[in-house]
Amino acid sequence: MTIDLRDVIGVPGHSAAFDYSPELGDLLTDSVTGIVGTARAHGEIRNSAGLLTLTADVTATLKCACDRCLREFERPLNAQISARLSEADSAREDPEYYFVEGLTLDPDEIIVTELILDAEQITLCREDCRGLCAKCGADLNEGECACKPEIDPRLAILASLLE
Repeated sequence: MTIDLRDVIGVPGHSAAFDYSPELGDLLTDSVTGIVGTARAHGEIRNSAGLLTLTADVTATLKCACDRCLREFERPLNAQISARLSEADSAREDPEYYFVEGLTLDPDEIIVTELILDAEQITLCREDCRGLCAKCGADLNEGECACKPEIDPRLAILASLLE
């Protein structure tokens, strides 16, 4: 989607609204394996005293794989994005701004970048996920495995005293 900024850039107080389905393919990783259904983004680009600000509400359902137990699950995504835009050459190097070139803007790059920056580092199916056994690969969320705990070789002699 392309937003025409001609009526916004030169006129403080004006805005351009948008409501569309963003392309979120760049969000896919080992942990986020797909997008279920259609993502939605709605918001506006507003000129406040010469400063352009993009605000958006993004909703989607992500198909994820747990980083501990590898179980697939769906997670709703509800994000509020706010980004400052600038057409000044100094904005090219400034991490606080997104550089706007020309009189149109595709908000997908800004939305995806902001979602990546706000993403969790570890994707878990639930907060107390126990993961997989390192020896046999059993899902510890379903119960204990049959593996015996490994004894530190330095303490093996003491283990024989317990028998």
